[in-house]
Amino acid sequence: MIRWMMFFLVGMLMLPATVIAQDTPIATSGLTIHVVQRNETLFSIAQQYESSVDELAALNGLGDVNNIQAGQRLLVPTDSSPVEQIAPRTHTVLIGETLDSIATFYGVTVSDLINWNPEITSPETIYVGQVLTVSGISTTGTFVDTTDITTAEEDVVHTIQSGETLFRIATMYGVTVDEIVQANAIEDPTLIFAGQTLTIPGVAVPQPASTLPAPLATLDISPPIFIEGKTGRLQLTTVTPVAVSGRFLEQELRVASEQEGTVHTILVGVPVFTEPGIYQMTLNFTDGNAQVTTLPVNLLVIGGAYGSEIISLLEDRNELLNPIVEDEEMNLLRRVMSPFTPDRYFDGQMGLPAAAPITSPFGTNRSYDGGQIFDRFHGGTDFAGAPGSPIIAPAAGRVVLADTLNVRGIATVIDHGHGVYSLYAHQSERFVELGEFVTPGQVIGSIGSTGRVEGAHLHWEIWVNGIQVDPMQWVSHSFS
Repeated sequence: MIRWMMFFLVGMLMLPATVIAQDTPIATSGLTIHVVQRNETLFSIAQQYESSVDELAALNGLGDVNNIQAGQRLLVPTDSSPVEQIAPRTHTVLIGETLDSIATFYGVTVSDLINWNPEITSPETIYVGQVLTVSGISTTGTFVDTTDITTAEEDVVHTIQSGETLFRIATMYGVTVDEIVQANAIEDPTLIFAGQTLTIPGVAVPQPASTLPAPLATLDISPPIFIEGKTGRLQLTTVTPVAVSGRFLEQELRVASEQEGTVHTILVGVPVFTEPGIYQMTLNFTDGNAQVTTLPVNLLVIGGAYGSEIISLLEDRNELLNPIVEDEEMNLLRRVMSPFTPDRYFDGQMGLPAAAPITSPFGTNRSYDGGQIFDRFHGGTDFAGAPGSPIIAPAAGRVVLADTLNVRGIATVIDHGHGVYSLYAHQSERFVELGEFVTPGQVIGSIGSTGRVEGAHLHWEIWVNGIQVDPMQWVSHSFS
């Protein structure tokens, strides 16, 4: 399966003299360089300099006038002063907003928004967390300035997750790497770490351009952009007690409701191999009179950028590569981890299950013993450790499986509530029993080499409502 990959392109113009068409009028009184900004088009640049698309295309030897990149340098005529430059204003799409409501809020038209945001293919394709330009050259040729719109703005702060890079973070929020580096005084962009917080420049949450439907009072989605193989959380409050249900990615949402049915939490596991794109989540609110209110929410899912690795198994473990053996074990685990416990036992970030370095991250495609890379993935995080090293419970919960499995060897599964389970595999010994309640920091077993392994290590999994997700996200982020 081909993974979604991103490439960072920096456009640098190298213009030979022969590319200028002789039949196109060219301003000769002077030229200057214009650096293309995010969301600019050749048309909007031509308007700024009182030029034309054809003239700029001829000056710069552009074969495709619709294909210019942020950061690209263009020659522009200077025989007349450019239109007064006003920094484009941006709006982050909130829950319940539509292109029409955003246009009305800023006093522009839907056509203007589509013109300023070429990525919009139709009004229905905007999604929560999308950053839209809301000022620029309107469809009438007039520059629309929205800087006097009063908004309650707050800087967006991003907590770095395991495996993220500055480029991936910049792409998520529609800014450049340089802007993040300057805003956070980062000396070396390669030295960032999971758990580090970054201020995202130029991205703020404005006053909503619409209201949420009753009985919904608030709805928070974190993170606003979901990532393949990771966890997302919705927190809702309603003005009256309701039952909340819904669907996302062909899954029924599991809802934990508290405070007499007015506070609701939904944890979502995004399956590995989910294609990047915009997906609709449907939320239903049923009141005491059986009246149902439905709220559709568009969410963007991006790729997890997982790699691949080659594993060499111990000689006597090759028969455990049989897909039937693996499928039977996965079916057992799904049954064990399918019940939804409404109580929440975890609190804040989880701890690490072993004081050892990570040898294999979550999500990688694997080739065993030099064979073909399966259309499967590594469903957990592996920690190196000498045989007998302690395995520690990272959060409170109840033991729901204490058994010896074929692939995972001596294994323990803990139910942490709210649909969250953790699994500890390949143990040499297990120190807890079925039904036992464990506390954070309790030693529950020891590292070993039982099951399908290439050597002694701990294999740690986190499941969220039946979906395997990246455990290390739970170490750096609180979902309580």
